[in-house]
Formats: sequence, structure tokens, C-alpha cells
Amino acid sequence: MIIIDEYNTEKYNDKKVIALGNFDGIHLGHQELIKKSVELSKINKMTSSVFTFKQHTTKTIYKNDYQKLLTTNRKKIEEFSKFNLDYAIIYDFNKDFSLLSPKAFIENILINKLNMKIAVVGDNYRFGYNANGDVSLLKNFSKIYNYEVYIVEPIKLNDIPISSSFIRSLIQEGNVEEASKCLGRYFSLEGYVISGRKIGRKLGFPTANIRIDRDCILPLNGVYITKVKIGNRRFLGITNIGINPTFNVNNLSVETYILDFNENIYGLFIEIEFIKRVRNEIKFNSEKELIEQMKNDYALAKSYKYILHN
Repeated sequence: MIIIDEYNTEKYNDKKVIALGNFDGIHLGHQELIKKSVELSKINKMTSSVFTFKQHTTKTIYKNDYQKLLTTNRKKIEEFSKFNLDYAIIYDFNKDFSLLSPKAFIENILINKLNMKIAVVGDNYRFGYNANGDVSLLKNFSKIYNYEVYIVEPIKLNDIPISSSFIRSLIQEGNVEEASKCLGRYFSLEGYVISGRKIGRKLGFPTANIRIDRDCILPLNGVYITKVKIGNRRFLGITNIGINPTFNVNNLSVETYILDFNENIYGLFIEIEFIKRVRNEIKFNSEKELIEQMKNDYALAKSYKYILHN
């Protein structure tokens, strides 16, 4: 899979089937769009691709009140690569791009620069300045610019259409199990391990503190059973998202105790997959109470050993 952006677009002028969208999360609905792009490209002897952006479009439009991301760009590219796509087209959604009219987006970007011959979209796809373009408009312009439009029906979970917004609400509620069903994989956070206050180490449960991209969504504060990915290795983890109220820290952090692990991983990039929320973050009366609870959390986490093979 080749990555295309604003700077190398002209190198790849072949006829394309393009799945269009924000693709934040690359959930089951997005995956159907991608699969259809690949399928149609084979039938029509074209190349398959997705078109998306480096940041969520709302960040450029609303500045301080934008949607938090379900996936980083690194994770998004990793997931795209699983579908045998020819191209992942990832543009910068800057101020100038946000001002493009629906017609200009189709003509200047999709047709003139990317040579799109088939567009694959969901039924709620919006595009162009102020999201003024919709599927009907995309179809209308297809007659002028000689491309086809293929609409993919939404995927539902318990009769609710799967969407990035729906998944965000589940994560903010701490319902990572349902969120993972919508994603078709475990919801995850990733980042570099940084030095913390070393409170866990003093208690006999050393934790890895992870620097998370501030644009990424965090699950509801609490304690989670997790799977920790360090390079090609997998470990069980107990992850706390919160402010460490027992020690009056009050700074939000993501800390993971990695079971049966004793290595220095400061500076390493790791990924934390969330399996289940097991309890709220609690302010304990003493360190002894906290240690007893952590022993209980450890015993519970051990019962999830089977996930290491998933």
C-alpha cells in the first residue's frame, strides 16, 4: 500500500476506486467501504484506495471544540494496510482545504488530481465547505465528471448504526467491550512510555506511564483489564485512567501495570488494548487498602490470559 498526500499525488494518475470519509476508528462500517473499494477495483481493473485526512475535520473548523480521535494516523495506516488497498490517500485538512466548495473538491481534488472513476461512500457522507455536499450532490456531479457512485448501507449493532460518534460515546461511558464490537478489534491507546511519580513501584506494582496524543479520546476514568503490545510481544495489563486520588495527584494519567514483566521500557512505543472496565477509580484510606485491591485486580486480570491468543 502506497501513501499519497498533497506532495506526491501527481505520481499516481491511474484510474481509481476511492472510498471517501473521515475513517476515524476504521470501524465495521468503514471496513465495508474499504472492502467494496477493493472489490470494485478488481472488477473494473482499477486501483483501490481510501481518501481521508491527517486530522479530524472538526479540529480545523472548530479549533477548541473538536471531536477526539479514535485512532492516530499511525494506527489508521496500520489498519488500512490489512485490506490489500493500493493507496491510502491522506491529505492535510487545513484552512484552505476547509474552504473548498463541494464542486471544487470533486473537480480539483477527486477528478483532476486523483483520477477518481468510482466513489464509494456511506449514505450519510458529507463533503465540501460547511459539509454542504451530500450523496445526492455527489451523484449529480457524477454525470458531469463521468464517475460512478456506489453507496454502502450502514452496519448496525443492536439496531443502532455504527458510527465514529456512537463509538466515542461508548468509550466515554467506559463501555470498551461494545466499542470493540463496533471496531471489529479491541479499542486501543498508544504512545511512548515516560517517567512518572513511581508510586506503583513503591507499592510493588510498577506501572508504565504512557504519553497519549492530546487529540485522542480517553475512556471513562477507572481500572481496565488490558492487553499490552510491546513490539511483537503481548502481555496482560491492568490499566488505570485517572488522577490517583489516594495520593492526591490530580493530574490525569494513563498507567499500566504489566503482569509478569520486569523490564526497563522507558522511551519505548507501546499499545494498550482495552478488554473490560472492572471498577471505578477509588480513593483508598491507606496504602495497605490499595495494595489489597491491586492484588485482587491482579488475580482477576490473570483470568483473562486467553486474550493473549486473540
